[in-house]
Amino acid sequence: MNRPPPSSARAYSPSLDNLRNLLLIRSIALLGQAAVLAYVLLVNHTIQSLWGIAISLLVMGLLTTASLWRTTRPWPVADQEFLIQLMIDVLGWSALMYFTGGANNPFISYYIVPLVIAAAVLPWRHTWLVAGASLLAYSVLLYYYVPFAVFTPHSAMGHNDGASVHVLGMWFNFLFSVSLITYFVVRMAATLRRQEARETAQREDRLRNDQIMAVASLAAGTAHELGTPLSTMVLLTDELLLDDSLSEQARQDCTQLRRQIAQCKSTLAALSRTAELTSVGQTRRRAVGNFARQTLEQWQVRRPGVLGDIDCAGPGPELELDPTMSQALENLLNNAADSGSQRVHVSVEWDAREARIGVRDWGCGIAPQRLEHLGKPVIHASRKGLGIGLMLTQAAVERCGGRITLHNMQGGGVLATLILPLHRTAAAGTAS
Repeated sequence: MNRPPPSSARAYSPSLDNLRNLLLIRSIALLGQAAVLAYVLLVNHTIQSLWGIAISLLVMGLLTTASLWRTTRPWPVADQEFLIQLMIDVLGWSALMYFTGGANNPFISYYIVPLVIAAAVLPWRHTWLVAGASLLAYSVLLYYYVPFAVFTPHSAMGHNDGASVHVLGMWFNFLFSVSLITYFVVRMAATLRRQEARETAQREDRLRNDQIMAVASLAAGTAHELGTPLSTMVLLTDELLLDDSLSEQARQDCTQLRRQIAQCKSTLAALSRTAELTSVGQTRRRAVGNFARQTLEQWQVRRPGVLGDIDCAGPGPELELDPTMSQALENLLNNAADSGSQRVHVSVEWDAREARIGVRDWGCGIAPQRLEHLGKPVIHASRKGLGIGLMLTQAAVERCGGRITLHNMQGGGVLATLILPLHRTAAAGTAS
């Protein structure tokens, strides 16, 4: 199926997701310091000594807002940019701590948060830079700071209220740091695991596509090489049929051979046409019921020893079908026949969103340990099939936006279901 490239939909970026998490952590920390500023204003009713913290909060707020706007841009987030954002956290927090008591501020241990984040998502040398900057800032704030009565226990000597505020601030900071590290770092680690899983799936897809291209090249070369001997066989068969001394039984055999050769040539011609249509991305609109019925009838000509029947309520909605979809469905039918089943049942169902073509057999089934590997690039040779044919089928169906499911049935055999999405207009018509 021809689908427009997802130009409007932005691709998932784990680095961008981690940056948004970092900015959310920073915003929460800044709101906490803003609450401290509001508390002091409420108690002292003056802002004379609070200009430094107010300006620091304003600058950090503007930087955070600009960074949030940046996350809406399609630019990739590199490790260097993430390092710069963590350094902004360290420097900005140092400014806030300088104007609020330095190392006496119970929120001083917030430095551990950017350090843990760096260890979770950045290379080790970047992490060491964040660690060095945090340690240097903490050390400087031990000696250089602006006294802040609320967070300086010495200035509240003999005043239980001041000491209680400091202890309460230390407890709140511990709770705040533990919550942030537990929640956000776990989220970031999960993001990295999802990225690794995506990369693994992409590697498998590339490997499968490489194998499919190799098979396609081999098939194209074989089709080209078979053309000449088949033409020669047609000429020889025609000459034999012109021989008047040929017995009646031999004449019937030659006629049957002539039909089989014509079938082979027709199959090769169809293969060439399919390759041409696929290379230019052409699709055809076909009713799902008619498509399944015609494919089953064509398949039964080549597998007359297997009884095939179909359960379909009507022509069904129309689908945009790739030229390879007929071969994909035939591969499922061949797998069902190769399982030893003397009967293959095809069922066709649909709803407003998708169409489902089920192929049911009564064979020996599939070993559970093999189910999860079927359709993957690793192909295991098997006399019962379910190897390269299913891999090619999986690729063709995914190209049309669909999927394949396989289930061992309770009464024996396997149900293979080919699921294809409906075109929007077709789905709407079916729903109505």
